[in-house]
Amino acid sequence: MILHLPFPDKSLFPNAKLRGGGWGNAIAPKAKAKEDAYYLTKQAMGDWRPQDGSIPLSIVFCQPDKRSRDLDGMLGAVKHALDGIAQALGIDDSRFRPILIDAGPVGKPGAVIVAVGVSITTTAEILA
Repeated sequence: MILHLPFPDKSLFPNAKLRGGGWGNAIAPKAKAKEDAYYLTKQAMGDWRPQDGSIPLSIVFCQPDKRSRDLDGMLGAVKHALDGIAQALGIDDSRFRPILIDAGPVGKPGAVIVAVGVSITTTAEILA
């Protein structure tokens, strides 16, 4: 299953807290990210159901601009979206293993493309 999620709000990046943003600034964006991912997953599922055991994830971040962002920070920014995906699937997010993260093409409005249940080894495969 392939999901196309919105690029995370800037307040969800772990380093945002270091630049003067408090945890309270991210309450609404966290809830929105989780809710969006939940409904987009339900919509994409159809009759697809997760396998038993671990569920591989491949996450490609298509940034909206050329700002320097590190992959681990982007992974932290989608934590609540991953929670929404897990909730929609009716599983614990600890089953998401392995997790492959990569950067894709840059362009507005940006996106996060998540392949659930398949292991993607190149960016070209997931963007095809």
